[in-house]
Amino acid sequence: MPTIHTSRNYIMVGNALPDDRYVATFIHRAGGRHLLTTQPIDRMPSALRWAMEMADYMAGPIEVLPIKSEDELLRQIVVAIGFEGIHTQTDQAMQREGRDVLAKLGIAL
Repeated sequence: MPTIHTSRNYIMVGNALPDDRYVATFIHRAGGRHLLTTQPIDRMPSALRWAMEMADYMAGPIEVLPIKSEDELLRQIVVAIGFEGIHTQTDQAMQREGRDVLAKLGIAL
């Protein structure tokens, strides 16, 4: 993944392909990757411009990632927000259902 270095940070930029439909912007910091926004792919230049303007103010690097489908977008969102919702459930059946959803998305715990 190409990387753009700024004065005190950097931006990771995914290569957009013709079939990409969305662009997601993430910030990386202690505790993982956090989703900031998702937009239609035609907004990728403005997402990258924003990332370049804001990178030095952020606690961690920024990632601008093109995404080709709604399923992949959902998978990226689930990964970004983490699995706290599953682990905090005290109901074992709810935990199993949450793990099943993640397994169907191809996400391993």
